[in-house]
Order: sequence, then structure tokens, then C-alpha cells
Amino acid sequence: MKSAVVRAFGLLASVLVAGVAGAQSTQAVEWKVSEGGNGHWYQWVKVPSGLTWTEAQNLCLARSGYLATSTAIAENTFLFNLTLPTSAWQNRFGPWLGGFQAANSSEPGGGWQWVSGETWSWTAWWSWEPSNSYCERIPEDRLHFIDYAPKWNDITDAAGGCDGVVWSYLIEWSADCNNDGIVDYGQILRGELEDLNSNGVPDICETSIVSVLPPSVPAQGGSTITIRGNGFPANPTVTIGGVPATNVVRESLSRITATSPALLPGMASVSVNDFTLADGIYIRPECGSDLDQDGEVTAADIAIVLLDFGPCYSNAANTQPQDSTPFLLQDQPAAVVPQAR
Repeated sequence: MKSAVVRAFGLLASVLVAGVAGAQSTQAVEWKVSEGGNGHWYQWVKVPSGLTWTEAQNLCLARSGYLATSTAIAENTFLFNLTLPTSAWQNRFGPWLGGFQAANSSEPGGGWQWVSGETWSWTAWWSWEPSNSYCERIPEDRLHFIDYAPKWNDITDAAGGCDGVVWSYLIEWSADCNNDGIVDYGQILRGELEDLNSNGVPDICETSIVSVLPPSVPAQGGSTITIRGNGFPANPTVTIGGVPATNVVRESLSRITATSPALLPGMASVSVNDFTLADGIYIRPECGSDLDQDGEVTAADIAIVLLDFGPCYSNAANTQPQDSTPFLLQDQPAAVVPQAR
């Protein structure tokens, strides 16, 4: 499934952020199936002062990828070629890869596995590796390229020390959350799938909000709103302007109803769990409110309503409204009668 292109290709800049200040990187590239590849996307990133394997993996996960795995000679060659002309290297130390050795494994070659869960069935160790040479009594149980070659070395999970410093890492994207046979990351880069929160996961595959109705509600709260979107969880949490809504009911994966809380007038964001629709709903002041807080309702308060908020919510008797017609900004404001002093 592909959605319409609604955002500029400038999205590329946001999804290529490495997550480390001053980091260098190339643009992500696809290992195309037509060229014998797997359709996955890859990129190398180099940081200014080195990083641990764990730090590199966490940066990859934050971008919905993982440290690149190399499960066959063709993939290993492809990954190595991405680092040429050795820009991703620091001296003889090449990028981190997604291989690690499980705790309490037999040394030096036992228990190695890929972060992706793929089978560890092929290796490209340098001739004398893995060696598990101890560096300050710390075992070497993480994988990286070594000696400007498509060869592997085991090293400690560290950014420096007697082992040396690893300055870069290779990230891989393979997720296909909508099961259309195409890696999501490439579809995001091409603008075929939206990723409004720039987390590397298409909005169609996670909670997202499309609309909120009615578009405005009274500031005193108590109004029923309907939120439409995608992927709503079974027990959603809804907030409006950061304040929890009540009576939240998920009617379907794409529809939620809730009761609005009391809020100050103005625009308020609407959130479902971790996804937020900015400027989601307009909170209207009640006609007769003392907006300038001088202790009385006068023409000055009316002016504040009209200039700052537009038409107000008519509830002169301080009762619930008799008319539930959705508010429209182009409607004429309700008459406001100043209270007697």
C-alpha cells in the first residue's frame, strides 16, 4: 500500500540525522534486489570522538534500524564498499557491525550472533581472529571491520582503551510493517509513506491522528469529541493541551471518543498515547468570562474575546448548552450582556 506524496523530499535531511553532534554520514543506499541484494537500506555514520558498540546500536534503534548484519560474502562486500574510500575508518579501525558474543560463551568463537536474530552461519574473521585478547581483563565480544579490509575483528564494547577507538557504525533498515514487500525506510525517503514524527516508522503502522471533531469546544470542558486516525491501542490515553480527557472509548482502530477537560482558551494539541496532532482543537472562552481578570465583565472582556479568540461560547445562564451544533469560526459571536455592578 502506498499513500499520496504530501511532503517534500526535504524529509531526507531529517531522517539522516545521526543522533550525535558533529557526526558525518553518507546518504542511505539500497542494496537492490535487481543487483543481487536483499532490498534493505544501509548507511555509515562517523562520530567525532568514538563510541561504544552499545551506543551505536542504541542510535540505530532510535532510527528504527539496527547495526548492520553481514550474513554472506556478497553482503559483507557491499557493506565494506560503503566505507570506501575509508572515510568511515579511524586508523585501522572500521565501523561497528551488528555481531556480538553472548555472555558466558566458549571463547573465542562460541556464542556469536546477530542483533537481527538472523542465523550466524558465515564468518569473515581476519586470519588470527577472533582472539578474545583481554584488554584490562574485559572480554572482546563485539564485532567490527578491521585493517581497511572486509574482515572482522572481535573487540571490547568500548570507545577507546588498549583495543583502540571505533569512530563509526553501519546501520541497516529492513522493516516492512505494512507487508507490501518493500522496506519501509526507502518508501519514507521517497515520500511514498508519511513519517510525521520522523522516527523511521510509517505513520500507517503506528498510532496516528487524522482529525478531531468538533474543531472547537468550550473552555469549561465536558464536550464529547471524536478522534479519527490509525492504529489506536486497546486502552488509549488521550490528552488535550496536556490535560487528560475522560470517558475515553476506543470504538475501533480508527475511532476514539472522549470528553474534553477544562482548559484555558486558545489552541490545544490532541495526543493519543505518544502521537500528537499539534493545534488539534480550539478551546473557546465562555461568553461573560472575566478575561482581563479585573473583577467584572465589561466591554474590555468582549474585545478580548473578539480580537484574541473570535466568537465565544454562549452560556449566559451557566448551564449546559441547548444547541450541540459544532462551532464554526465564521459564525457571528453571541451577544454578551455586561453584568451589573
